[in-house]
Amino acid sequence: MIRLGMKEMDGLLELQRYFSGSLSIRTAIMDFHTFRTRIGNTYHHIKRPLFVLLNDLDEIGEQFALVSKWIAMAYPTWLLFLRDETRIEEFLSDVYIPFDCMMMATQRDAGSEDAGEVIRDVYQISREDDLRSMSFGKWDPKSGFRGPRLGLYQRRHDLHGRNIRVVSINDPPVSRMIRDETGQPFGIRGFFGEVIQLLQEGMNCTLVFTYMEATSWGAQLPNGSWTGLIKMLVDDEADLGASELMMSSDRLDSIKYTTPVYTTRCRAYIKRPDTTAVNWNAYLAPFSFNIWNAIGLTIIVVGLTIAGIDAFSRKSDSLPPNIKPMAKSSLSEILFSVFGVFCGQAGMEPSLLDPTRLVHLSIHLTAVVVIAAYSAALISHLAIKTFLMPFTTMEGLLEDGTYRFAVVADSADYSFFQNTSDNVLTVMFDQLLTRETDLPPNYFDGLTRVCQEKKYAFMTLDNMASVLQGKVECALEPLDVIMQTTIAMAVPADSPYHGIINSNILLLRDSGILQRLIDLEWSSNERWAKSGWSTVEMEDAAPLLIFMLSAFLVTCLVLLIERLFGREQSRIVEQESTAN
Repeated sequence: MIRLGMKEMDGLLELQRYFSGSLSIRTAIMDFHTFRTRIGNTYHHIKRPLFVLLNDLDEIGEQFALVSKWIAMAYPTWLLFLRDETRIEEFLSDVYIPFDCMMMATQRDAGSEDAGEVIRDVYQISREDDLRSMSFGKWDPKSGFRGPRLGLYQRRHDLHGRNIRVVSINDPPVSRMIRDETGQPFGIRGFFGEVIQLLQEGMNCTLVFTYMEATSWGAQLPNGSWTGLIKMLVDDEADLGASELMMSSDRLDSIKYTTPVYTTRCRAYIKRPDTTAVNWNAYLAPFSFNIWNAIGLTIIVVGLTIAGIDAFSRKSDSLPPNIKPMAKSSLSEILFSVFGVFCGQAGMEPSLLDPTRLVHLSIHLTAVVVIAAYSAALISHLAIKTFLMPFTTMEGLLEDGTYRFAVVADSADYSFFQNTSDNVLTVMFDQLLTRETDLPPNYFDGLTRVCQEKKYAFMTLDNMASVLQGKVECALEPLDVIMQTTIAMAVPADSPYHGIINSNILLLRDSGILQRLIDLEWSSNERWAKSGWSTVEMEDAAPLLIFMLSAFLVTCLVLLIERLFGREQSRIVEQESTAN
């Protein structure tokens, strides 16, 4: 408590003892001079302070105006006692009361018969704006204190058209700057464009878009200064940074983040390997080993059955000659005929014997079911693309040694690798990241380089990779998660609009509007599916092609051997004929 003036000291000391002893509220009585010399800039060490000005003398007003120049007015809560004839606009004419400052002024209620007090909430929207006030509550000896039913930003929900300077990054598709014919920005599209439009309606403000020459989020230089979007917030060139800003400890010392918009995971992405793995078991995989054994055993049993029926029918005298088999087929020919049925080839000779016909019927029905099941399973198996990842972790990327690695330039990603305590990530920063002289300016450019450049890895957010997957020319493959991160917008460290922006974002989140925007923006069904067709690559057909080529070579070899043996046999026959 700050006391100005020495009147009624005994009563103040008694009040101090009451607060400190009975209510356990630490209380101090001092004038402005003592406050400056004893407390000074250490007032931030006082938790939730309430500073009370007990009178409104001219000297007090002058000293209060001096203190307001260096103290953060929004940190403490202020209570000012005014005389009946004092106009609050005159007393605070040289004092700036920020929009987020809790300044309450109390005066005697002229219409009250029992010495009641009227408490008013006082603030300014900006330095240039007039002082505004609204009723905060009343007090009288009978009823006590009657305060507001609404919270601070439910009462102060209107900025009355105040210009809010917005700066953003052209980072499609979540934030896309809209420019006029002269190149000046006049709006933002994408997810963050929708968010700030809702904020504009909720706060009743006017968004003014600031042109940003440096297309970067911002990095801290060795001398402590900043670049990019963060610099504009630090230098008070903008009131709101409407872009996907990752929260980091070094930025927290210079700016304030809004309420988180969403959370996501951060990881590196690489281009899916061009060559898929040749699966030599692809044409056997649809059936298990036992099923293949059962099919082979069925072919043998059926072949032996048909051969047995034919042999029995030839020896049986009771059968008419016209239904007996005309020509004797060898067991190998019968087995090949049965095998042809399972291959979809009708190569079995028709028979007039009823037992043989029943065997033919059963084997054809069995073959139809087997072929249908095999074809369906084979198509499904070939439609599933299998490929070999060269690595799945950041350590594997480092050990591979052939990949380049990049992050967005002047971003929190770069600062994360620069300040990390992880040994693997530190080595990656020293050996890979510092070698990149031309880092991508945004996520879209980085993922485009992943597709266009050979062996290029890029770290991005999961949701950004999902949104941009359909806009790049290759399939992206993620590595293991590096970290969970929170995305928010940002305001200057001393921004008076931090609270009202947070309040409106919370309203959007609690009402489900924010989640609806996220679902619409992050919906990637159309982005992922460029084509409804799944092609069979050369690697999928490689086992079959190699088998056919091998069979052709073996056939040629057997033909060559037969020709050689045939010539040798003819030569021997000719020699024997000549000798005779």
